[in-house]
Amino acid sequence: MNYAHSPALATLTTPDTTAKIIADSGDTVVLWWTDNAANEWSETHDNLATALARLAVLQHCIAHTEGFAHTDPLDFASDAASFLDRSTTMPAARSPKWSA
Repeated sequence: MNYAHSPALATLTTPDTTAKIIADSGDTVVLWWTDNAANEWSETHDNLATALARLAVLQHCIAHTEGFAHTDPLDFASDAASFLDRSTTMPAARSPKWSA
C-alpha cells in the first residue's frame, strides 16, 4: 500500500521526517514514516492509543537524537516504560493515581 498518499488520522512533519497514522482494518492502525529521502518504515498497532504513543516517542527520538526510534512494534509497550522513565520528568512507575 502507498501510505504516503493515504488519509491520516494524525501526522508529524519535521524538516527530515514525515509520519502518519493511517486506519487499517478493524481497530488496527499503521504508523508509517519516512526520512523524506529513500527510506520508509511502517508498523501495525492494535489500537490508535498505542500508535499515538509510538508517534510521540518517534518525535522525541527525532528531536533529541535518541535511538529508540526503531523498536519492534511487538516490544513497544514493554520497552516504552523504561524509555519514558529515562526521557520524561515524571517516570511511568511514579505517575499519579486517579481516583473517583
